[in-house]
Amino acid sequence: MGEMNVVGSVITDQALLEMIRENDDHAFTMLYKRYWVPLLNFAGHYLSDRSACEEITQELFIQLHNRRYTLKINASVSSYLYTAMRNKILNYIRNQEVYRKHVQIAATKAVHLQNNVDQFIDMRELQEGISFSLKLMPVKCKEVYLLHDENHFTLKEISRLLSRPVDTVEKQLRRAKKHLRSSLQAYEQYS
Repeated sequence: MGEMNVVGSVITDQALLEMIRENDDHAFTMLYKRYWVPLLNFAGHYLSDRSACEEITQELFIQLHNRRYTLKINASVSSYLYTAMRNKILNYIRNQEVYRKHVQIAATKAVHLQNNVDQFIDMRELQEGISFSLKLMPVKCKEVYLLHDENHFTLKEISRLLSRPVDTVEKQLRRAKKHLRSSLQAYEQYS
């Protein structure tokens, strides 16, 4: 049942719209009451979240009220409202997808960051283990290891630098790496 004007006839949507353009708050309230539940139900067909439906419907009426002086509706008020509502619903769904995508990216970055932190901690522990192992390593093996692995010298360069035969340098490097492996295993067990 529609609202009655002074002469007893039903006020049409178009008449309400004209009154709203003239800043008639009562006319706006009548339009609001006429379409609130149908538009809310319409939103409910697309969205299962009741509070989102209410929020979107409320936004539609707020925009309608804010644009009341300049509002031009060529079709019926009803089709205008349902079309505007459908657009708002689609925008909401699209924004939710964008939001979910950003959350997923943030979660992926957080996992990646955690992996980086874990790798940093692992690297730090490995460096501590190597330092511990180098302290226990025989001096000649330690020299060869540091020149080869830390300073990137070749076996021939180390041989010339330390005045040792290449095969001796090679044996000392193997011994250093073997010592390093076994002391790192022991370090991991006790740390």
